[in-house]
Amino acid sequence: KHGFADFHSAECAARNEKSSFAGWTDHQVEAAFCRARQIIKQKAVKAFSFTVHKSDFEAEASLEWRNAGGGHNHYTWALRTLLNVLIAWHGQRHIDKPFEFVFDRTGKKEKAEIDMLMDQFESAWPGRFQGHYQFRNRPDVPGLQAADVLAWTCFAMSRLKFCDVPIQEIARESFKDFSQYRDRDWLDALTVERGALREAIAFDRADPGGEQQRREWYAQWVNNRKQQGKAVPCD
Repeated sequence: KHGFADFHSAECAARNEKSSFAGWTDHQVEAAFCRARQIIKQKAVKAFSFTVHKSDFEAEASLEWRNAGGGHNHYTWALRTLLNVLIAWHGQRHIDKPFEFVFDRTGKKEKAEIDMLMDQFESAWPGRFQGHYQFRNRPDVPGLQAADVLAWTCFAMSRLKFCDVPIQEIARESFKDFSQYRDRDWLDALTVERGALREAIAFDRADPGGEQQRREWYAQWVNNRKQQGKAVPCD
């Protein structure tokens, strides 16, 4: 109906001249976003978003701590935290079947970080992660395009909160729509500011035995990956 094959939020909002949205009017952009949100809310049982400021993570997360558990950047830590939230949500509802995770295709290092996380969680919850995730191209998967709408919206709000960057009206409207849906119970937009991040890392480091176990697990995982000729995050 709207004349595009792949909905990409940033390109649509900016009317990117090299995209299907070039020359669009405000009304066309608003109508497309509105319809996308309607479909997303109709099809998705629950939505989660997690944001942390990159500079906060780099300032608070020592290299020693990162090396202990793997995960060398803010994205990995955010995803690990989000996975823990999803596991809790899953358990509270007594769901037997595991999640099926679909990630947007990414670079070798980023993929290696995700592989590492999935292996970590598989060791704690056998049968729940290995064989239950894949990497796909966003244009081919409507669900990834839906996730892009949510991510773009929450990213805009996080930039406003962390950096006082003005937010586009379409992003503000999208966040309001998502956050108020189902009596404000549909979207959990989790934002970790620097103080909370510092506390989370300190809590993690208060268990030296657990940290040593993670360090040993990660060292073995890296060794196995290299023997298999696969990329590792630190390369």
